[in-house]
Order: sequence, then structure tokens, then C-alpha cells
Amino acid sequence: MVEPGKRIELRGDRKGKLKSLWFKTFSHSSFTEIWNLFYINGLNKKSIQKGLVLNHLSDRGLAYWIMCDGSLQNDKKTMILHTQSFSFEENLILSNELNKKFNFKTKVISHKVKYSVIKFDSKDSSNLKNLIKPFMHLSLAYKIPPPTLALLRSKGGSDRLILFYSISLFPLLR
Repeated sequence: MVEPGKRIELRGDRKGKLKSLWFKTFSHSSFTEIWNLFYINGLNKKSIQKGLVLNHLSDRGLAYWIMCDGSLQNDKKTMILHTQSFSFEENLILSNELNKKFNFKTKVISHKVKYSVIKFDSKDSSNLKNLIKPFMHLSLAYKIPPPTLALLRSKGGSDRLILFYSISLFPLLR
């Protein structure tokens, strides 16, 4: 960081409350390669091209993407990647390539009527956890679904509760 964060002071009824923080960073020519993946032919508009996920996204990159733009849904089983800044067609490219590269079953869904996002099926949760767990920061572990409870019938016919850690925070805390 070149310059420390700055506060934007609010006035009136909200006086003394924080609106935002910002900071400046160094720029470096090594970031040009990443820029060129998203800004094609010198256009100043971000776009998604075929092959982006297949050729450039690693397990670590997926974990970082989820830590930044992922959200666990209220059902605690499904994950949404908030990709609202991309068109429906671009989201389809991302979804299809995630499915192909990582063997997921993601799909593009409507979000707040006018946006598209990528939804991970609950059946992807074990695979997703195994891929991203080594790279997840503990402060963002809440984005991983909690353990799943399942009721199994024993041979004697009585029910017993088995706790499955198909997606669990506990391996992250070791």
C-alpha cells in the first residue's frame, strides 16, 4: 500500500459515521497479463472469453474467488458466486467451464430479476470443499456450509443420528 486508507466523513444525521475506506497500491507491469485476460482488444470494457476458467483458474484461484464473491445461501447447502457484473452469456461461459474443469453442476440463475449469478448445486459441496479447503482463510470459513445431519437406520431398526462432515469447518480449524 502506498498511501494509508482515508475516511470519508458524513454530515448531517450520519455525522461521525464511516462511509468508506480506500487506499492506493503500486501498479506493476506483471499485472498487465491479468488485465489482458479481461479487457480484450484494448476495449475499456471487461468481458469474459472462452477458456478463461479452463486455462487460468486453479484450485487456489477458485478459493480466492469464493472468499471474495461467494455466499452461502440460507439453506446452508448451496453457494452463489456473485457474478452480476457479467452478462448472462458470460455467466454461461463461466458456469460451463467450472463444470467441465472441476466436475461441478453449476448453473446460471436470475438474481434480483435483472442480474445473473452462478449457483453451485448442494451435491457439489463435498467436491468444492475439498478443492478450496487448503486455501481458505479462517476468517472466511463461514462461507463453507456446516456439517450435514443425516438420520440412518441401524440393523436393529432403531434410528441413530450420524453427523457427516461432508462440508465442515472443523478440518479448517486443525
